[in-house]
Amino acid sequence: MVKNLYTVWIKIDETLPWIELKGEYQTRREAKKAANESLSMVKIKTVEIPEKRSPMKALEFVKATR
Repeated sequence: MVKNLYTVWIKIDETLPWIELKGEYQTRREAKKAANESLSMVKIKTVEIPEKRSPMKALEFVKATR
């Protein structure tokens, strides 16, 4: 008899795709516990960006040839 295995997928934001966490679990309870443990170790970094952005300068131009 084939047993079902469970894996954990998370969705952070609507603009990002689903992310599969490593691991396979025998029960939903084990999967949920592993997900909570993984998510409790998430590192978050907030960075400051300038209000006015200057356009980036191109270092090299490529000319298309036919």
